[in-house]
Amino acid sequence: MNAASAEDLSKPIKSNSSHSLQALQQKIQHADAAREKAKQGERNRSHLPAEMMALVGRIATEMVAGIAVGGFLGWMLDAWLGTSPLMLIVLFFMGAGAGMLNIWRMASGHGLKIGYFDHQQNDSDAEQHEQDRTRD
Repeated sequence: MNAASAEDLSKPIKSNSSHSLQALQQKIQHADAAREKAKQGERNRSHLPAEMMALVGRIATEMVAGIAVGGFLGWMLDAWLGTSPLMLIVLFFMGAGAGMLNIWRMASGHGLKIGYFDHQQNDSDAEQHEQDRTRD
């Protein structure tokens, strides 16, 4: 490439196409903005918030732990007592029930925090009071 052709390449081309070049730049900017907006929308829809992922992980852990502990204890008791599948089956379902109970406690917001049993007692007292009032 010689020096004359290098100078020609560095000079802007002046023609009637400057209007179409501006129009093309505007179209590119609009397309980039639309693509960014779509990408941002995909990110919002495709990813669960961190709190939701933690909740899903805790639910899975509660179920797996309940079933695993119940099954393991049942297997150990069967080996010790010689009651081959009986304790395994019983404690497997008890473990599953315990896992579901833990999930319910978590979902209801009670858990085993202080006052959980008092809350249960207060609810039953209120129901008893309501039944007594409707009988009169």
